[in-house]
Formats: sequence, C-alpha cells, structure tokens
Amino acid sequence: MKKITTLTMMLFTFLLLSTVAISQYVVKPTFIETNHVSNQGVVSGYESQGGPYSLWNPADNSFQIIGGLAPGNGIGGRAHFSGDGNFISGSSLNTLPVSTDWERTILEDYNYIFKAMEFPSTGDGMFGYAVGQSLTYNGDGIVLRTTNGGASWGAMWVDTENRGLEAMSFPSPYLGYVGGWNQYFAKTQNTGWDWEVLDPAGDDDVYIYTAIEFKDELNGVVTAQLNDGLGVYITSDGGLTWTKGSGLLSVPSKIKYTGNSTYFLCTNGGHVQKSTDDGLTWTTVYNIPGALFLGLNFFDEQTGYVLGETYIHKTTDGGNTWTEHAVSPGLTDGVLWRDIQWIDNQHLVITGTPDVVFESDNGGQSWSWANQAIFNGGPALYEIAVTPTSVQICGSQGNFYYKSRLSSIDVAEMSRYDVNTQTWTPLGSLGIVVDNTTSAGYSISGDAMTVVGNSWADPANGNGTTSYAHAFAWNQSEGLIDLGSMYANLNRSSRAEAVSHDGNVIVGYQDFNGPWKSAVWRKNPAGGYFPNEYLLVNPDGNPNDEFNQLGMASAVSADGNWIGGYGDYAFPNAWLWSQTTGLVDLGNLGLPEGTTGNVAGMSEDGSIVVGWYVYAPDPWTQNYTPFIWTAAMGAMDLNTFITDYLGYTMEFGPIWSANSISSNGKYIAGWGLDPNIGPWGELFTFRLELPDGWVNTSENELTVHVSVYPNPVSDKLIIQANEKIEKVELFDANGLLVRMEIVNQSKFSMNTEKLASGIYFAKVTTSEKSKTVKVIKN
Repeated sequence: MKKITTLTMMLFTFLLLSTVAISQYVVKPTFIETNHVSNQGVVSGYESQGGPYSLWNPADNSFQIIGGLAPGNGIGGRAHFSGDGNFISGSSLNTLPVSTDWERTILEDYNYIFKAMEFPSTGDGMFGYAVGQSLTYNGDGIVLRTTNGGASWGAMWVDTENRGLEAMSFPSPYLGYVGGWNQYFAKTQNTGWDWEVLDPAGDDDVYIYTAIEFKDELNGVVTAQLNDGLGVYITSDGGLTWTKGSGLLSVPSKIKYTGNSTYFLCTNGGHVQKSTDDGLTWTTVYNIPGALFLGLNFFDEQTGYVLGETYIHKTTDGGNTWTEHAVSPGLTDGVLWRDIQWIDNQHLVITGTPDVVFESDNGGQSWSWANQAIFNGGPALYEIAVTPTSVQICGSQGNFYYKSRLSSIDVAEMSRYDVNTQTWTPLGSLGIVVDNTTSAGYSISGDAMTVVGNSWADPANGNGTTSYAHAFAWNQSEGLIDLGSMYANLNRSSRAEAVSHDGNVIVGYQDFNGPWKSAVWRKNPAGGYFPNEYLLVNPDGNPNDEFNQLGMASAVSADGNWIGGYGDYAFPNAWLWSQTTGLVDLGNLGLPEGTTGNVAGMSEDGSIVVGWYVYAPDPWTQNYTPFIWTAAMGAMDLNTFITDYLGYTMEFGPIWSANSISSNGKYIAGWGLDPNIGPWGELFTFRLELPDGWVNTSENELTVHVSVYPNPVSDKLIIQANEKIEKVELFDANGLLVRMEIVNQSKFSMNTEKLASGIYFAKVTTSEKSKTVKVIKN
C-alpha cells in the first residue's frame, strides 16, 4: 500500500473544497427569467414572454417545461413555490363562456352624441375610435379611443370651441381624419395623441364637413355643406394638397369606397351618387325625390344598401338598379335607419333611431329585433363597427352597444400548478376580460392554501371606461376573495405581490397618482381580509401624504411580522418594516444619489433579505447592483459576498439582480450579464447555495424585552431590558452607525441632546439576543 504524503493529502483536500465551493454557485447554460427558487433548490422561470413556465434543477442541470402562461403580452403572474415545493402560483389558459346577447354601456363621463365609430380594418380589432359632439348643432367635439377592443374608452381630444365632429375615417390604427362644425378638419398620425388641422376646402366658405372616406392613408374624399352651396374635395397625398370635385346635387351624409377608383355617396335629397375617378366627378344612379338618405354601405363592388326613413334600398349590380324593402313592416315604420354592416355575407346588422338594432341571418331577406330586451326608445343610434370578435354601435347620450361574436374565449387566469400531477388548475377571477386576461397569480402561501395576485375589475366601479385591477386572492376554504382597491371610484389599481405562510397577511401595492405604494391586507376572522393600509415612513405623519408612504411591498416573512419592499421618491432605499420596529432602512451600499433599492424576497424569519439597487444616470442607462442583507452584516453587494465572504469562484459574472430567495434561506436565484461572452455580452441565470450556519437565523427573533422612553425623546433616552444589556448601537435613518455604547447593565441612560432631529434605530444586544427599536428625536 502506497503512503500518501501530507502534501498530497493537502492538495486533494484543496481540490475537493474548491470543487464544492464552485458547485455552490451554478450558472444555467441558457438564460431563463427567474421567478423563484424552492427550498429544494429548484428554480422557476420562463424563456419567453407569454410562453410556458419552466423549472431548472441545478443539482442535475435538468430542465422541465411545465406549461402555464408566463408574464408578457398582457399576461401577469409569477411562478412562486409553496413551502414543500409541491405547488406553484402563476397563470394558465382557461376557456370561458361568453354571452352573445347585445349589451348596452352608457359612458357616464362622455355624455355626447357619437356620430361615427371605426375599428380600422388593417388593425387587429383592438384599436378603435369614436367621434361626436355635445349638441346637435354647434356643440363641442370629442374623440374617444379604445386599445382593448371596446372594453373601455378614453378621450384623446376634447374640444371647447364648438367644433363638433360629424365624421371620420381611419385607414390605419394610427392614422385618421376627422371633421365637422366651424370648418374643423384634422389629421392624426399617432393614434390620436396629436392633431394637425387641415383645410380641404381652401377658400370655400364651409358650414360643416359632413362625410369622410379614405381608401388608404393618402387617398381620400371629403364632402361639405357650404354656406353658399356644396363641396367635395379629394387628396392623393394625405391631405397636403386638395382638388375640388363636382357633380353633387344635395348635402352628402355618407361616403363609401367600394374598390379600384369607385366611391358611392348618399344625400339628404334622396340621391345615391357614384364616382369612378376617386371622387373627382359624381353622377346620380338612384333618386327618390323628397326622401332623406342617412346611411350607405357596400359588402363588395356589387352589393350595397342605402338607408332612409322606414325603408332601405338594395342593389346587387353595382348601383345600376335598386329595390326598396321594409325591415319589419309596421314595427319599424318611421325609424330613421342610419347604418348597416355585414358580419359575413349572410349575417347583417342594421341600426337607427330611436334605439333600434335588427339582425338578419339570411342575407337581408328577413330581419329580427335584436335589442328588444334592452330597448328603451331613448338614444339615437348612428354607426356600427364590426371587429373579428365583436359588433359595436355608437349613439347619443354616451350610449354604446356591444355584442360578442364569440361564444367562448380563451383567457389567462390565476392558477395553481400541482408538481406531482403536473396540472394547472385555474382559480377564477372577477369576471372582467381585458386583452384576453382575467386574473394572474403572483405568489402562493407556504402551506399552498392561498394564491394571491390581481384580477381585472369592473370599470363601472369608477368612471365606467378605464380598465383597472383589484388585488385578488383565492384560498382553499373561502374560494375567491376580492381584496379591493382604496380608490376603486377612480379606477386605480391594486395588486397582491406576496403572502405569509398561513395566508393571514398579504402585501402588495396600491395605486393612486401613478406611483405604486405599499399595501397590506390582514385576515379578517369573520372572513375575507380587512381593507388594505399603507406602510408609513413616519408613523406619526399624514397617511395620505405620498411622501410619507413607503413604496410597493414585495415580500413578507412566513409569520407575517416582517415586510420588505421597493424604494421610491418618498424613501429611495430598500427597506424592511415590522409593527415593532416600524421602518428599517437597508441603506444604499454607498451608491450614487438617485439610486433606488428593491427588496425581492426574504427568508421565512426575515433574517436574510435579497434584492437589487438600480441607478439610472440617464434615460438610456440602468446600472444594477444585487444585494444580500442580514441584521449583523448589513447590506452587501452579492458579488462581493460570494467571492470575498463565502470564498466562492464565479465563473460567470457579474450578477446584476438577486430575484428571489428560498423560504429556508438556503438558495438565491437571479440573473447577470457577463460582458466577456460575445461582442455585446450575454445574460445568464444563476443559483447560489448558501452554506449551513453562515448566519444566525434567530437574529431577528425579538425575544428580549426592551423598553425605551421617552419616545419621542429630547435630551435623555432611557433603555431598559429584562436582562443585562451588553451594548447599544444607534443607527440613523440611512443605516449609518452614529453611536455605540458598552453598557453591561439592564438599564441605561443615553444622552441624545446633540442628536439631529429625525428617526433613529437603537439596536439593543444582550449576551444571546438583540432587538431593534425605533426612536424619534424631537
């Protein structure tokens, strides 16, 4: 048997320890966006936005796609593990039934007469516009826009100069033209944010622009009633120049492009006129003397309708011949028919005044009253828009009609994943769908009985139009729980970000004026949760002062005692909070002024906290610094902690963000950017395993009983404990040590006369325990 020399043994031991150390810091060969890391060291995340969630186990470098719907493309959520690693929060696909009945919505904030509505045919049915006026004559104009298929509408242009709008044409989702009273005609090229005034009529004395139709972004036709006649104007360069046409016989009410260079229009004198030269000249193809034609539309170059009072008139040969029809003889006598649209070649919708909608499923041979159940005879209805998923109608007094073309819809919904059965279970929502999402799960309790996140809420809680969300929870015993919003009447959102082990404490954010502020919901023994409350920088300050409200709460300890969150303009540093200590400042690592700190997660007892700081010196630059914090060590750059404190080797680096920590405090996961890979660097995902016993995890267990008085204090602070105090350390609000006293007695008097006014933290240490108490200096 060969003798092993001492040197050989030392070398073997060194190599073994080096291998172990390196294996504690593991980098995934390909990048995933990390969400969480389990107590078993498995990392959750996703490779692409809106794609499936994935699990990465660094122990054997295995990678598993588990389905569900990751954040992105309007979807929210986060794959967060339960304590045993058997359940995961998130979002997944759920199929919901959808009513195909007509529904009426009254836009309470927009009591206007909406004359026109359009969802550009080149779009996806999400962007739509509606224009109108406050009065029938010489009213103020308005432009509304929707970006979610009509689920909600917002004003893009509100007039106060009697420029009511009669007509519009949007050849693309971002470019459109509007016109109406007091010579107003304008163009937008950025979805309604800005409007450029145009002058189609030149020197003509325009009374009102009556109709607009553009076949593409450059070529269009505009008609006007003049104070001394009629006008028709064409452009081929998007409104830069205009040419006056000829041949009009009465005031046009609607224009329709049918293909090639052909347009049709109808007039208030009972004429249907046709142009085959892009609107330059017009000839009459149909006329009923004394009739009033209000609307006109074509399915293709041959088939179309012109609409009037009581009767509608159909052509199937490109306007050469027309036949008159009554929609529902007797029932619809006197109705002013204003618009007709095809859903397909057999299914048509027609609308008019007063408040009537009829449908045909046989190409117009017969009609049925579609809105009879909600008819009230009040509003005038003007124009119909058909999208891939809906049919919508605009009218007076802010009346909008909506009908879904789909009987079911696939949506993203808050869900819980069972690791053992490999199945996602949708958990529900508040019933509102926006961008094909209803709700999202952002975290799960340690016992897996509660999932929290948010759900789209009913806009009718507030202004009736603006989409917003409520913090939302599901638990095994109570089912769905609406956590509400403090400002639901203003359509301001809230969201739950994290939850304690037993589900009794939920933390997240509340929006009011743009910034996301801290929110805490506590379990109500009678069921549900008490309304959310802010966490304050100064508990004696104004709770409604945004500069006294801490930023979004993002993490909570297992027992619900410790809460961590994001810095913002009110308090920029990463922070912890408890009812005992109030605000605990985690500092800023000495980074430049303007740096903001964010807590990503904490261990179950709150003794280890991870997150990141971000410094943005200009709009194009963001510098990230990850941190790890304990009460004894304070905050430290995670890169420095790994290499200098733990002595590990980082094959890839630097780390930019620590996104999560397991509840047992054993594992940390996140991402970094290695500048030495490729010409631009490369993102990487890491998992760090911490050695056993590196930190006293009972550090934050506040078992020593300490009292301080008076508090607030002026010149002398009395500190008393139930056992001998070894030392007292006093920190300012930035985490800097301003005084340390060796005590060795159970009662101590500290002179505070020369301290500046503000908030301090006194850390009282005995032989085995410590407690931090907030002190306010007058």
